[in-house]
Amino acid sequence: MKKLYILSLFLVVALALSALPLRILHTNDSHAAYQAGWDGKGGYLALEYHLEAARVEGIPTLYLDAGDMQIGSIFSSLEYKGLRGGAILEVFERLSLDAATLGNHEFDISYAHAKTLVERAGFPFLSANLLEKDGSSFGRAPYMLFKKGGLKVGVIGLTIESLPLRVKSENVQDLNILPYTEALNRILPELKGKCDLIILLTHNGLDEDIELAKVLDDSIPLIIGGHSHIATHEPQVVNGKYILSTGSHLQNLGIIDLDIEGGKIKELNSRLVPLTAPPTDYPSKLQGFMQETIGEMERALAKPAGILPFAFEVNKYQETAGSRWVAEALLKEYPQQDLAFINNGGLRKNLPAGELSLRTLHEYIPFGNTVAFFQCKGSDLYKALELNRQLAIEKPYDIMSSSLGNWMGTGDLQIAGKKIDKDRLYKVVTHDYILSQWEKYLDFEPQAGYDSGELFLDAIIRQVQREFPIER
Repeated sequence: MKKLYILSLFLVVALALSALPLRILHTNDSHAAYQAGWDGKGGYLALEYHLEAARVEGIPTLYLDAGDMQIGSIFSSLEYKGLRGGAILEVFERLSLDAATLGNHEFDISYAHAKTLVERAGFPFLSANLLEKDGSSFGRAPYMLFKKGGLKVGVIGLTIESLPLRVKSENVQDLNILPYTEALNRILPELKGKCDLIILLTHNGLDEDIELAKVLDDSIPLIIGGHSHIATHEPQVVNGKYILSTGSHLQNLGIIDLDIEGGKIKELNSRLVPLTAPPTDYPSKLQGFMQETIGEMERALAKPAGILPFAFEVNKYQETAGSRWVAEALLKEYPQQDLAFINNGGLRKNLPAGELSLRTLHEYIPFGNTVAFFQCKGSDLYKALELNRQLAIEKPYDIMSSSLGNWMGTGDLQIAGKKIDKDRLYKVVTHDYILSQWEKYLDFEPQAGYDSGELFLDAIIRQVQREFPIER
C-alpha cells in the first residue's frame, strides 16, 4: 500500500512538472493616457510601476497590447523625432512591450503616418488581415513566435474588418482587409506545428471576438482583445476559448497566469490590476523621459484659451449644447458657407463650465481633422436628417450635429430662421472625416467636395478665444 502511495505521489509531481508556466501582461485602448485620470488611476508611470511589479523572477512573461495607443490626449499630438505620436512608441518600447496589434486610431492621420508608426516602433505591430497591395502584412509580420521559458508562443494580430468605416476612407484605401477567418486560414497551417500556444491579439471589439471564437478550432485557445473598452474581470469563455480585455485609458493592467501542457491550457487564472499611482519614492526609469518630452508642451498648452459659460458634454447619439456650439462656431469661421456639420464622435471629453486650457481643447477635439467643404440640395439635407434620426435610435455609430435650425428636432429645417428650399443648392462646411464617410452620415453623395487642409481644431480655438475671452 505504501509503494502504491509513493508511486501515485510521483505521478502527480511528474505531471505538475510537465506543465510549463507563462504570465501574460496585457493592455488595450490606452489612447495616449499619459497621466492619471480624474480617479487617480492610469498614466504611463503607473503602468511602468505595475508592469515591473508583475514581472516576477522565475516566471516567463509576455507583454502584449491590443491597439489604439494613439489619439486621445495632447501627448498623441506631440511630434517626437519628427513623428506625431512618436513619443508613445518610445514609451511602450521602454516598457518592454513584446508585440501589439493595430487599432483603428493608428490610422487616424494618414496611411503614410500609420506605416511610419509600424516602421519606427521598437516592438512589432502584427497584422494578419491588413495587407499591402503586394500581399505582405501592413504590420511588421502577420504573426511572431516568442520563446518564453520552455514555451514557444505564437501571437497573431487582427484588426477590425470595418476599418474603412472607422477612419477617413483614403487612409486605408490601399489596404486589402481580409475577413478574420480567411486571414487565419492563410497562416495557421504553417504556425500550428511551430509553437506550444497560439494567441490572437485583436482590435476587433468584444462582439466580433465572440463570433470569431465560435468558429475557431482548438488550436487557438486565447483571444486578447480591444476596441470595445470593456473590462473583463472574468474571462468570457466561448466555444472553449478565453476572451479577455482590460477596459481603456490605462485604468487596468491585465494579468493572465497560464499552465501549458501538451500544447493546451491546463489552467488559466486572470485578474485586472487597477493602475494606481506608484509610491512617491518609486525609482521610475520613465519619468525623466516623460518630463523632458512633455514639459515644454505642457507649459504652452496650460495657457487658458477662454472661459466656458456652460458645460460641453459629449454624447455620440444626441445633439448637445456643446456639439451644437462647435457646429455653429465652424460656420462662423467660414461665413461664406450656408451651414455646418460635425460628427459627435469627434468630440471626446466632457468640458465643465469655467476656464478652458488649450490642452483640454486638444483633448476635446483630438483627431487632427481638417476643414472641408461640399455642396448639396436642400432635399439632400432632409435625407441626412432622416438617416441621423435612425442612427440616434439604432446607434451603430455616432450622429452629426449641425448649425441648421430644427436639426434632430421637429418642424422644417431652417437657415437663419428661413425654411430651406429643397431645390436650392447649399454650401456646407464640415471636416474631412464626414466628407470621406458621407455614406455613414449623409445618405447622399456630396457635390464639389474638397479638403482645405486647414485644421478643424484651430478654427474652434479661434472661436473660443473670440466668444469666450479671458478677462484681462
